[in-house]
Amino acid sequence: MPIEQDYSKTENGTQPVESDNQDSNKTPTLPSFTANKSSQTVNTLWRTLITPNSPNVTPNSSYYELISFYVYHGLLVLLYFNIFIFGLITFSINRTKLWFFELAYNPSKSPSVISADISKLNKIPKRISVILNLKPEETENGGISGLISDSSEVCAWVVASGIKYLSIYEYGGELKNNIPELRRSVYKKLAVYYGTDNVPTFSIKVPHANAIYYGASDQDIDQQRYKNTSYKPILQIVLLSNVDGRATIVDLTKVMADLTTTNEISPKDITVKFIDDELKQLVGEEPDLLILFQPYLNLQSYPPWHIRLCEIYWEPDNDAVTYPVYLRALQKFSTCKVNVGK
Repeated sequence: MPIEQDYSKTENGTQPVESDNQDSNKTPTLPSFTANKSSQTVNTLWRTLITPNSPNVTPNSSYYELISFYVYHGLLVLLYFNIFIFGLITFSINRTKLWFFELAYNPSKSPSVISADISKLNKIPKRISVILNLKPEETENGGISGLISDSSEVCAWVVASGIKYLSIYEYGGELKNNIPELRRSVYKKLAVYYGTDNVPTFSIKVPHANAIYYGASDQDIDQQRYKNTSYKPILQIVLLSNVDGRATIVDLTKVMADLTTTNEISPKDITVKFIDDELKQLVGEEPDLLILFQPYLNLQSYPPWHIRLCEIYWEPDNDAVTYPVYLRALQKFSTCKVNVGK
């Protein structure tokens, strides 16, 4: 329908002016509960309720239409209000629960305390993976320094738990771009837990770059021992990002197609085991447990082939990397049963 216009004379001549009928023909749009703050949501809903702006409700509408409009909008406001109250109560309960967990489980940077907690579990994963997020600089423990600090803390927990394999996934690959800082941070954190004379050995691998780093720096006096092919560090750290996910599978598929076209491999050779072995070389081992230190379940393009059988754990309304969340993930894993399709 064309926009109605009337013309008013001004000093510069005749100018078209859009009629207010354009706004009156718009359907009211209700705000999203998750997009706005609670106060803005309530205010917007209230304005929508008391000022009907619908083509079905005009000054000539009957009382029945007006009453129906207010009743339906009132029910909608009541529904949104109940959702808001329910979300607020759930958030408060979850945050209170996490606060009690932090009081009950405080390792105080002591490997013996962590080992005592782990010894109570029936089983622990052989390989563990975590998803960490790069927080804004202005937030607490944010920026690349906060991300490196969180990664180092997780490394110390994993070593104290007796787990030898840890993969750290960060979507943008910021850890890969700050390898020297990460190496020094991991070394310092392990020194805090174990002392400077008993720092556990570790390696950091970047599969996409086909690079591996040992110890705190390349000038480490133990580099020759590290580079011994038969030597394995106490902790193997693998850094992953979004390029190690679907993109790697697509590249592998293209390579297999090219090799098949040139008869270098037979289509019969392409089996699940063959693909599994290739992806292990390109990305790394499949973890037994994946921990998300975030308030929602979002895998952020995590390598899909590597989460076929692993357990996934996250705490609702948690946005911090804390030991209680890590320990509860291990506790849940110790009680789970994996049937592997049987």
